[in-house]
Amino acid sequence: MQVMYFAHSYRDRDARVVDYFGRLMRSEGLVPSLDPPSDSVNGAKLQRHLNASDGMIAVLSRRDDGTSPHILFELGLAVRARFPVLVFIEDTLPNDLVSPHVPQQRFSYRSFLRQAPAHRQALRFLKAYLATTPPGGYVPLGRRRSCLIVQPGPLAAATARWIEQEAEYEVDVLDHRVGAPPWRPFDEIRSASVLVTYTSREHPRDYLTGFAVGAGVPTIELTLDPDYRHDRAVPDEYQPRLVRGADDLPDVLATEFELFEQDFLELTDQESVDRYTSFLVDLRGDYDAATREAAMELVMGDKYEISGQAGAVGRNARAKDMTFQQLWQGQREQLDLPRLAGELEILRLELKRQATTREHDAAVAEVGAAAEAAEHGDGPEALSRLRRAGQWALGAATAIGTGVAAAAIKVAIGF
Repeated sequence: MQVMYFAHSYRDRDARVVDYFGRLMRSEGLVPSLDPPSDSVNGAKLQRHLNASDGMIAVLSRRDDGTSPHILFELGLAVRARFPVLVFIEDTLPNDLVSPHVPQQRFSYRSFLRQAPAHRQALRFLKAYLATTPPGGYVPLGRRRSCLIVQPGPLAAATARWIEQEAEYEVDVLDHRVGAPPWRPFDEIRSASVLVTYTSREHPRDYLTGFAVGAGVPTIELTLDPDYRHDRAVPDEYQPRLVRGADDLPDVLATEFELFEQDFLELTDQESVDRYTSFLVDLRGDYDAATREAAMELVMGDKYEISGQAGAVGRNARAKDMTFQQLWQGQREQLDLPRLAGELEILRLELKRQATTREHDAAVAEVGAAAEAAEHGDGPEALSRLRRAGQWALGAATAIGTGVAAAAIKVAIGF
């Protein structure tokens, strides 16, 4: 399977569209690699994410002010690195939003499900291209991770010392060595794990920094100039970070390297996709510094925290024997089993009416089994069955007003 950098909106309005494209990708064997929402980001982290993927799929949806500048920046990273990319664009957005040289397909917010054949064909073209292209450039393995300081400023020595001692990178400062072979600076840049560079009004990017950015090497840009004029077309998160002096340097570097090294989510199964989508919908755009950790725990399935009850639910854990017994002990006072059984039967009939796929049929069966377990007083078994019913059942339960059933499904799937 190919791993795809999946760039998309986190707004509640776009949740259904994002879920649709995520499912479509997964059905074609393309694994979405996602960056969970957090309150801070930098360009180096996004570039590392891109470099670890096989291609990019972006979904551009409409906003009052156009579309997301963050997704446009991510597309810029892919385009300048000549990275395989496919963009799905809402049909109300302008024609010149994305370069005509970038493969793209339109979608309608109201009728995107009817356009599935065209979207699937676009995904298959991208997948076929990925299958026929050679792997990326050869990079010798076995070396310690390295950081190269390009275009050094007055704090270059202090920067190198902090990166070597605190971040534990092999550090070198790139200079214009007299008599060096002409290929050496480019070779050193391409071999580095990450670059750090200083810029200012008097000393904007030099050609080596420009080469590094164009070659797709993750780059942390800093500035000592408090009046440095930012590019208004680029979100502030991707602009050079201000260092107010030597005392401020360690904190800035710590923040930037922490962002650069943050992990991503590769969703290899539909259950993970469902949990991640549900997680985004419940956030309703309100997330903070703890959001990333919560997303990792919820989606990857290593840990769940439900109403103060912590259960170590590893990928190989026996769910019914441990997890659902624990969940039930924490929720039995809130979930009335006779009422739950009645609402699950109502939900089963509604799901049966809506079902159009084999996955839907399987969810209907699980809800029926959960209703039967509730009738027999087996709360843990009911939760176990409802977890398998998944997000589709939760959406229907919420829509038809079966509140106890919806609450039970949320508990089961880890909300």
